[in-house]
Amino acid sequence: MFKQVHHIGFAVYDLEKAIDLMRKVYNIEPERRIVMSDREMEAVLFKTGETYIEYLAPLSQTSSLTTYLQEKGEGFHHIAYLVDNIENAKKSMPTDAVIRERKSSVGDWEIADIDTKYALGITSQIIQK
Repeated sequence: MFKQVHHIGFAVYDLEKAIDLMRKVYNIEPERRIVMSDREMEAVLFKTGETYIEYLAPLSQTSSLTTYLQEKGEGFHHIAYLVDNIENAKKSMPTDAVIRERKSSVGDWEIADIDTKYALGITSQIIQK
């Protein structure tokens, strides 16, 4: 079902710090930076081979990401797996595995969020380009 890891997301307080780290330590430039005003957060994507590294930072104290950071701290946030067909992938999963579907505001992708009970407690997504 999974073709590859599409992206790995990290939650941070300061996107500029993350961008600076990626530039100075790994010599990688951001591919895309997006403000998600509806979710009160901002994202920056770095392409590494076929996989993206995504950093997410809250834009306000009321962002759900602010709460996440206060509870869990900076670091790993989620993993997203690329699938050929999101509808077919969903059919192979338990009926209650997908908890939310949406069009990505970061890229031109369809996303289905997977209930963590089906992912060993890890926030996971499946994505169709």
